[in-house]
Amino acid sequence: MGWLDKKLDKWFDETDWPKDPSLDLFRDAVWGLSLNGEAKGWVTASVSPMRSFPLLWVKQERMWTQMHWLDGEHEYLEEDYGPDWPVAEDLRAGHFDTFDSRTGLMVGLDATLVTGAERDSLWARLDHGVEPYKRR
Repeated sequence: MGWLDKKLDKWFDETDWPKDPSLDLFRDAVWGLSLNGEAKGWVTASVSPMRSFPLLWVKQERMWTQMHWLDGEHEYLEEDYGPDWPVAEDLRAGHFDTFDSRTGLMVGLDATLVTGAERDSLWARLDHGVEPYKRR
């Protein structure tokens, strides 16, 4: 292994990545979504490491969310970044805004964290991270 390989291995090593405790609620999480009390679907969330500027040296985390409609349609993954974490803050407040590709409109939904066995079942069934074009 040459010096470049060692540098690249160190660059991509995620073992010493800092974890933001404020994001623990969103690590492999499922939120139930409703509008006026009527279930509309779920949003799944995950947290992963990333590098940011300057010069991609800063190690931090980002959050990914994915909307899963009750009718079986799935939206593309969307990213949320700190330090403000707007999507995370909205979910903490019990709200989630998303684009409905079926109607072409933004929709605001009520969000409730799903826990326990129900969360485990939904997480497995919804298959977070698989883009819509790969589900067909």
